[in-house]
Amino acid sequence: MPQYRLQFGNLGWRGRIGLVVGIALGVAAAIALVIVSLGLALVLIPVVAVAMVIGRWRLGKTMAEATATNPRPGAGRTIEIEYSVVDEHRDGKT
Repeated sequence: MPQYRLQFGNLGWRGRIGLVVGIALGVAAAIALVIVSLGLALVLIPVVAVAMVIGRWRLGKTMAEATATNPRPGAGRTIEIEYSVVDEHRDGKT
């Protein structure tokens, strides 16, 4: 298996400046990404928390209204009727 080696000995001054500028841009981009991510987190976490609190409050309020104002129709009532069981085999229908 061949081994690959990077050699920077023959870069010259333009190559070294380009390498330094490239590394600096990469590090700056990574730092900017971290800062933007933290900024979004600082804004979005409280917004999501407030939305969850309001959502739970509205759900609790809706559930309380649903159970208090709308009882099931016929709850607690008993309907009495007279009935008789008909056996098909005794009627002669087979």
